[in-house]
Amino acid sequence: MGAGCVEEVEAALWEGEEEAALEPLERLCDEDNDAFSCFRLAVLYEEGSGGQKDIRKAAHYFERACELDNEEGCERRFELAARQADTEAELDYAKKACEGGRPLGCMASAAILNEGRVGARDKEQAVELYEKACGVGDADGCAMAGDLLFDPKGTTLDKARALTAYSSACVGYSGRGCLQLAVCFFEGIGAPQNIDKARTHFKDACELGIEDGCHNAKRLAGSSRSLQLTTQAETMTERRIVARDLSCLSSQYGESGLRSSLGAVARHRRALNECIKDGHGAAVGIRWTFKNGRIREVRGNGKGTKRYVGCVAKALRKKGAPGSGKCSAVLLLGDAELADAAYPIKPKVEEPAPAAAPTGGKNSGRSGRSGVVTVD
Repeated sequence: MGAGCVEEVEAALWEGEEEAALEPLERLCDEDNDAFSCFRLAVLYEEGSGGQKDIRKAAHYFERACELDNEEGCERRFELAARQADTEAELDYAKKACEGGRPLGCMASAAILNEGRVGARDKEQAVELYEKACGVGDADGCAMAGDLLFDPKGTTLDKARALTAYSSACVGYSGRGCLQLAVCFFEGIGAPQNIDKARTHFKDACELGIEDGCHNAKRLAGSSRSLQLTTQAETMTERRIVARDLSCLSSQYGESGLRSSLGAVARHRRALNECIKDGHGAAVGIRWTFKNGRIREVRGNGKGTKRYVGCVAKALRKKGAPGSGKCSAVLLLGDAELADAAYPIKPKVEEPAPAAAPTGGKNSGRSGRSGVVTVD
């Protein structure tokens, strides 16, 4: 039966008569347990080729393909579950795809577990899944594993795993991997401190398009023996001052450094709020530079309203700020509800699947993840 059905399917698909391929594909899948036929049938139902779309049947036949060890069937099933907001099914089939060596499955299941979208957050299992993604060639998986393991106060084993993960990410042309590998060597995390290796990997990050890599490679080429790294947060509150799109390049990096930089601004909350008169609320976008504990310059950053930038700049100029660097943020000032409405948190948009990695050397253009520390 199988050979005849296969010929019937191929003839129908060749002629563009997908509807005629449905029945023989069903026989091959259901009676002969042919995994590829189950997968092809699921695709036809998902796309509506040969008739109406039938997502229920598509899900069934992707599941059948997955059960018969077709890893792409597992992958397509978890992607379908993601579109249907069925997170439990998404996790189940993403794990199965990962077990079959599909890096997207490893990445998706790791993200679900790390974010605690199905029950409590499971950081340890997320790390293992990111490491599996890394093992099958996904440089972003290497970088994500490194990020979860990276902790200057962590265990010796975790520091070594972070170093290994970042090294693999850098080899895979991830700019962030190279940047964090440089930080590990600079700070002696997972290996003895080695400034020469740190400088080399900052240069690698720079070649891969990471601005922080260029900046720190130049610093270490001169007399400086300190780093300046970028940390970002979508939203953060200090001393009842709310900031959106906060980003700081500073010698005090990470969440604590970001909070210190915003805290230096928030100390002047009363003067800042006085800029917004008559019970109004406003979102004021500013950027400020600071050096040796003093704010040197404040100006607009092109976001929010420009009306109050001058008043805000006057309130902050030449005030205290820890370390040296530069920041940008949108401050929500005055009436809290009106200010929030003026600059709400942007809804998250699901990113499209990454394109195939280019071939070639480190100048091939692949930059990997952004070279910043992101505070959730």
